[in-house]
Amino acid sequence: MYTPVTLKFPYTIENLLNSLEVKSTSMIIINDKEEVTFSNPVFLSASGYVDIEELNNIKIRNIIHFQEPLMSLAQTLQNNKKLSIYTKNKTTIESTYSVISLQSHDDQHQGYLFMLYDLHNSNLIQHFSATFMKDVNLGVLLINKEFQLIDISDMACTIFGMKKEEVIDKSLDEIFKPVPREYQLVQRTVLEGLVTKNHAVSWINDSQRFELLMDSNTLKNSNGDTVGAYIILKDVSNLRSLEEQVQRSDRLAMIGQIAAGTAHEIRNPLTSIKGFLQVIKKSLKENQMNQEFEFTNIMLTEIDRINGLVSEFLLLSKPRDFVFEQVDLSKVMQEIKPIIHNEAILHDVEVHYHSASDLPFILANTELIKQVCLNICKNGIEAMVDGGTLSITEKIDERNKQVSIEIHDTGPGIPSFLVDKIFDPFFTTKQEGTGLGLSVCQRIIHDIGGSIRVSSKGFGTTFIISMPLPGR
Repeated sequence: MYTPVTLKFPYTIENLLNSLEVKSTSMIIINDKEEVTFSNPVFLSASGYVDIEELNNIKIRNIIHFQEPLMSLAQTLQNNKKLSIYTKNKTTIESTYSVISLQSHDDQHQGYLFMLYDLHNSNLIQHFSATFMKDVNLGVLLINKEFQLIDISDMACTIFGMKKEEVIDKSLDEIFKPVPREYQLVQRTVLEGLVTKNHAVSWINDSQRFELLMDSNTLKNSNGDTVGAYIILKDVSNLRSLEEQVQRSDRLAMIGQIAAGTAHEIRNPLTSIKGFLQVIKKSLKENQMNQEFEFTNIMLTEIDRINGLVSEFLLLSKPRDFVFEQVDLSKVMQEIKPIIHNEAILHDVEVHYHSASDLPFILANTELIKQVCLNICKNGIEAMVDGGTLSITEKIDERNKQVSIEIHDTGPGIPSFLVDKIFDPFFTTKQEGTGLGLSVCQRIIHDIGGSIRVSSKGFGTTFIISMPLPGR
């Protein structure tokens, strides 16, 4: 037999609630049908509701989770047990409580008064959580024990290329359905207690590749039961890129030292050999020794090739001495367009050029920018052995204070296991290539203060040449 804590009063329920001058306690009154009839401002603020009209006639068990009969809850004035309160935005707050049975002066039962303690402190944590999810530069996912996505940060939306309103409350199995299970970043094992710390992973959405460090763990309630899990993703793409640039710079520096030390010793004998071959060539022609004459031409061509290779070595050894100047990137592209078109015609390739209006000037060197763009365009054209389309697009990136040139071809693409190697010295997929072209291009853009990125997904390749805006 329950003996509830009972409060008799000669006023209406509204007068009772207004007369309670407890500023830190959330209070809510329900009738015998378990419908909310009144609430004080503290509860409204803590639970996220604007006014009592939003709560009228809502069943209390839709707001406060409990299984026991109300009479059972009202047996003691206060205890250390907690109830779970569902806020308007579907988050859960736990609070200690008291439940009082309400009776009028003539012993008519009027309902129950719920008093919830320290709920406003929990709401402060809730506000912090909401702000954290919105403003923090981390990819954060919160999932419940049914493996549904409860909340996701803006950064995580950027990483996965999705919109928050389209994925909230959906199962992660459904969200990542297009991705093979073994490649899904979030596995159900996270709900089984699998903890990860600084686990390095990669993720590619439709437009960008991210290098990530992942942390994950379960979330438990006060009873130690698992109620969900969290995943935190830290974008370390820039750090990984910086590390690769440092390693590449070390390799280039070593090659440069070798080149600088041997170039003079190589060129001196080559100059002598070339001079004597030119004399022999003239003599062979006068004596009509045509076959020997052709052999001499081949040797002279190969000597010129060796000289060109030594020149590229020297460019890798140290920055070329050039003067920075104000460069109109659009004007530079207009000047090299005829060269690109002529090369494209020879390979049955169409060229589409998309200019940007009012493209800002950059600090660079006109001739070196031409060399980089021509080299990458030529590579793209030669990659399309059966014809195709080369697209050149100018862009302004106000967020990162850069201007960029995107060069996209519709060739076979670069295999994923080779993408990270294409800027390495001597790496080439061409039979006649030296493997130094892209290394030189990267060195030039690096000296200007920019970067070259490449994206390839098995069909087509995009090179993005980014250069900083001066004084921004």
